[in-house]
Amino acid sequence: MSVTDFTGLSQRYAEAGDLRMAQLAAWAADVHTLEELLWENGLGHAPDPGAQLASIGDSVAASVEELARTLPDGPVTARALLDAAREAMVTTFDESVHGLLSDRLGDLEHLDHVEPRDPATGRTAERLDGRTPAELAAELRTAAADCATMATLLGVGGEDQAAARLGRQADAAAFEAYLVLAALRSGDHTLATVDLRWDLVAEQAGRERFASAVGSAEHAALHLVLEPVETP
Repeated sequence: MSVTDFTGLSQRYAEAGDLRMAQLAAWAADVHTLEELLWENGLGHAPDPGAQLASIGDSVAASVEELARTLPDGPVTARALLDAAREAMVTTFDESVHGLLSDRLGDLEHLDHVEPRDPATGRTAERLDGRTPAELAAELRTAAADCATMATLLGVGGEDQAAARLGRQADAAAFEAYLVLAALRSGDHTLATVDLRWDLVAEQAGRERFASAVGSAEHAALHLVLEPVETP
C-alpha cells in the first residue's frame, strides 16, 4: 500500500465529512512516508530490520505523547494537530533527516474545509453488534477456520470456483480478526484503525492486498493468522 493510497483515502473521508478518519488516514500516510524513507536509507541492512523499525516507532510515539502533554488548553484544529504531530515525528531524528522527511510530507489543506463529526463510534457499534472486540475477533477466527476447511474439501472434490470463493472469505475473516486484535494491542478501543485499514482493501481484497495494508513489521504476524487452504 502506497502513501498515495492513504492520502487518497484521507481526501475521500474529508469529502464525506468524516474529519476524524481523514486525520487518521493523513497520519497513516505520514508514517508510511517515514517508513519508505527509512527503507531507502539502509534499514534493510540492519541486523534485524523489524526490530529496528519497531524501536523507531516507539521513539516517534514517545515524541508524539510528549507533544500531547504540551498542547494548549482549548480546541485545536485538525490541521494544527497534524502539523504538530509531524513536527514531533520529524524532530525525533537528527537534523540531517529533517529536510528529507519534511519535504516528502503531503499537503493537509483538505482538512481545513471539513465540518467536524465522528461517525466512527457508530461504525464500531455496528461492527461489534453487542460483542466485545475480543469476542468479535474470536468469532472471526472461527469463521476463517471453518471457511478454510470447507474450501479445502471443495477443492479436493473438484469444486474449484466454490473453493476459491470460500478461501477468499476465510482470508477476509482472518484479516478482520487480525485488525481487531492489532487495534486492541495499540490502545485503539474505538477500532478506528480497523475501519481505516479495511476501507483501504474493501474493493480489492486478497492476501497480497491485505499485506500491503499493514506495515512491513506486521507481515509475519498477519501471515500467522491466515488459514491455510490446501488444494490438490
